[in-house]
Amino acid sequence: MDDLQRQFRIALGALLIIMPVGVIGLMLLEGLSFIDSLWLTFITLATIGYGDVYARTEGGRIFTIVLIVFGLSALASTLQLAFALFISPELRTLRQRRKIYRAIQSMHQHYIICGRGEMVDKTIGYILQFAESRRQMLRERRYIPIDRALDRVFGDDADGYHVRPRALLRRLILFGLGRIYRDITLLDVVVVITEDKDYAGHLRSAGLRVLEGQPTSDETLRQAGIEQARSMVVVLDDDTETLLTVLTAHHLNDKLPITAAVLDDAMGQKIIRVGATAVLTPYDIAGQFMNNATFRPAVNDYFNSLLFDMENTSRLTQIALFDDSPWIGQSVRQLALDTRFESGIIGIRQADGTFMYAPPENYVLQEDEVLIIVGQAYSIEDLTKAGQGPGQHTLATFQAIHFTPPAPRSRRTYSLAEAETAIERLSNHFIICGTDRLACSSIDKLDPERPFVIISDNDENITELQERGFRLVRGNPSQEDTLLRAGIRRAQAIMVSVEDQADSILTIINSRTLNRRILITATAMQDDMVDKLELAGADRVVSPFHVAARFILLTATRPEINEFLHYVLYNYQTRLETTELYMEESSPWIGRRLGDLQLYEQFQAGVIGIRQAGRQTYLYAPREDYIIQPSEVLIVVTAMSQSDALRDAAHGSAGKRPTTLRPTQVLQSERWSRDILKELIERAQGAD
Repeated sequence: MDDLQRQFRIALGALLIIMPVGVIGLMLLEGLSFIDSLWLTFITLATIGYGDVYARTEGGRIFTIVLIVFGLSALASTLQLAFALFISPELRTLRQRRKIYRAIQSMHQHYIICGRGEMVDKTIGYILQFAESRRQMLRERRYIPIDRALDRVFGDDADGYHVRPRALLRRLILFGLGRIYRDITLLDVVVVITEDKDYAGHLRSAGLRVLEGQPTSDETLRQAGIEQARSMVVVLDDDTETLLTVLTAHHLNDKLPITAAVLDDAMGQKIIRVGATAVLTPYDIAGQFMNNATFRPAVNDYFNSLLFDMENTSRLTQIALFDDSPWIGQSVRQLALDTRFESGIIGIRQADGTFMYAPPENYVLQEDEVLIIVGQAYSIEDLTKAGQGPGQHTLATFQAIHFTPPAPRSRRTYSLAEAETAIERLSNHFIICGTDRLACSSIDKLDPERPFVIISDNDENITELQERGFRLVRGNPSQEDTLLRAGIRRAQAIMVSVEDQADSILTIINSRTLNRRILITATAMQDDMVDKLELAGADRVVSPFHVAARFILLTATRPEINEFLHYVLYNYQTRLETTELYMEESSPWIGRRLGDLQLYEQFQAGVIGIRQAGRQTYLYAPREDYIIQPSEVLIVVTAMSQSDALRDAAHGSAGKRPTTLRPTQVLQSERWSRDILKELIERAQGAD
């Protein structure tokens, strides 16, 4: 690009010298006026030759020949280089950058994403999905009624390849409405900073505003509009660069909420100290998600459907009650959100930053509270306008201080022989297979006092987990004998987080063969493994980077919802957990009203959702007068100290557990022949 510009400047300079020389020479040799000399010079260089003015003397003609030789080359070179510059990809990129800079300068309350690599790719992917989902929802809400009305007035377009005048008018009206009602999505309020030029071009082609530069640079961050930004996400593959980026951003805007992803847990606290609002470790996030998917699958599905399921029309949103909100002083019952907006409150962030879950219907709302609401996607805009009041406000944020508790330990330890004896007495227990980083992150959060069995063939890992008090089985989980020693036939669920792809597939196949009702969850480090593991029989397959990208985006865009999840899911700091209660035939709760159970008074518990019988759909924020039906699953937030007593009361007897945690009785592996499963294993071995 620089060389092309240099050549263009030289050619243009030569042309600017030749033109005056030609004009002056013709004036002297031919005795022409300035205008005639200029005209003759121009038509000579352009090879037009109208014949109205021409050189008549011998000296003038010789001069014209020399002018043509040198001038024509200069003019041709100038035009060629100008055309090359105009159509060059570099110039288009430059124009695009200038357009992006101008657009960013006008942005306010936008999001900045700094980074590169798979995590950023996944995060951007979800932004694009959310944008398309919102566009589709807005089209359905706004344009379908208009479209139908226009159909009645103008008729439809069905006339082969010919467009009738009325149909053309109809299209023009829709186009005009589209210009008036421009659909603003998350895609329109995101700026990406990356050092990779090819990656930047790829993102621009997807419609994103992208800056090329160092995220640690003051100039780059100012170009991204950091002073006017609403939030910032830092996802780099070097924790030191992450720390420097956070430090620089905090220096430029000390009120900006910053979410950072780190690879090393030890760097998390340092990055918090230099200005990050939240620090996330991808494997820790994925480990917690994996635990929920394995041990509390209905809870996992409940939140997953609200936050990440594009096909679900229900959404989780947050509404802040500022001083002019009309909802202040009203009770939850008085708002009647279920009838007015098809919505319900599942949590409240109170003015001091603490959360309330499943608020009772007589609770009176206060100023500066933030409501965590489940509502229909098409009604959220109206719901927000009704609750926030007419003023323009900025929501106060609380810096989340997430401490990492020490890994739970048991007062009793087991040798390998003692562990196998103890496992023989277990039933409805949970098995964890694997020694990779995600498996270790999952196990770090587990209490060895609970019915967990871990399969490992790593001596160092076995010693460490024995000291914590876990029941261990030494061996390869892909072997039937190892699974049998872990009590696979009596287990409720198994988590498979094995690095070797062939071993992972074989573990799933053998687990399903030995226990058809068992819930199987698995991890896939590569996207192409997801389908293979599902074909082998896994009920759920978790991709760590997909999960981390989702929660990084959630933390940056809806921090109060993210904090609510941290508060209630499985939190040693708050001593709360969200559990699932199965209403099987022996449950004494069947046929009773939720309000009559007095769950908060007895167990410090509240129901935030119900998975309805025979379906994978949920009833969100159920009313107190809801009557519990057989085969439903209650999603309940409760104190950890009360969870066992609550479960015993719900299931009808001490220690009783549901017959299966699987969401469906369809046995996936039975759909495939042994030949197909063998091919899956061989393909996985070939990939290794």
